[in-house]
Amino acid sequence: MLDHYKILGLSSAATREEIRRAYRVLARRYHPDVNPGNTTAERFRQISRAYEVLSDPEKRKQYDSERETEETFSSAFDRAHQAYRKQQSAASKGPRATPRQPSQNQQDPRQQAETPPPREEPKPQQKPRAKPEPKIVRTITKPSPSRISGLRKTLEASLSRAKNILAKPPTPRPSRPTISSIALMEVSLSVFEAIAGVRKTIEVAERDGEMKKLSISIPAGVRQGSIVRLRSKENEAEEIIVVIRIAHHPWLSISHRGLTIDVPITISEAIAGAKVQIPSLQDPLLITVEPGTQSGKEVRLKGQGIPLPDGTRGDLFARFLIKVPTPSEAPESAAKLGELESLYQGSVREHLPKSIMDGEKNP
Repeated sequence: MLDHYKILGLSSAATREEIRRAYRVLARRYHPDVNPGNTTAERFRQISRAYEVLSDPEKRKQYDSERETEETFSSAFDRAHQAYRKQQSAASKGPRATPRQPSQNQQDPRQQAETPPPREEPKPQQKPRAKPEPKIVRTITKPSPSRISGLRKTLEASLSRAKNILAKPPTPRPSRPTISSIALMEVSLSVFEAIAGVRKTIEVAERDGEMKKLSISIPAGVRQGSIVRLRSKENEAEEIIVVIRIAHHPWLSISHRGLTIDVPITISEAIAGAKVQIPSLQDPLLITVEPGTQSGKEVRLKGQGIPLPDGTRGDLFARFLIKVPTPSEAPESAAKLGELESLYQGSVREHLPKSIMDGEKNP
């Protein structure tokens, strides 16, 4: 699977405005009209495909779910492969002796022999007497009988322990049974169950066709596509793999980025800006709506999301959605549409081509 975020040079937490800006820059750089030949055609197709997926909220949500599931399997495989390589490397390597480098102050004796001493002029002085070389005297002290007796007892005790170890057969280490059967199933959770964690009862089909009920514990903070592995207590050779699916919620969602809440705002709040209050996992938060906010813009609130296993907290994303009044709510609003329409400078859809495929030529 191609990493659309990496192709556009963005992180998975990029906003729609950042995605659009990155696409425009890359599309101009790698467009075939700007680069004649087929050198950048494939690169341009990847950029267009990445923008097509990430600019659409539904396609992006589906892509994030598939990407997260693939990363979960890939990371598990990589960890197992790295552990195997590390074990093989440790077994093949032995202790290596590090050669001792001679000090800079020490000179090679051969060099000393090859370099002739400087010639000195004879002086009318008496030659000094040569000093006698010191004699080295080595004294060997014979150990006492008690010392010899103690060493003999220590040696005999060590030999006795070694004989006992060699005579006793090694205790075999209990080996984990090989997996003979794997059961794969999906468990659907609500957003609130995924945030807080929950215990679920699932049914697993036995070999004889009967259904067996199992109670499993889903940890807090699971996301779309998370995997929970279980071992059967009755049969250790049986493994159960549970894939988490999170049900849709009208204004709250959870993904690999964090927790996202849809915040409705009025037209006047979007145009002039405002301070709005939103709920969180703890106390309500007061956030700022910048003047000229467009529908779909997000505000990232660090450390206000789901608690993580390492003790920290994830992020909370507030996504603004402009809500217009319905005719039943404000029957007189139709009379003011002309005044509101005059505020626009041209058509709001002037950037859209007549055909979708024309967007590749004119990004």
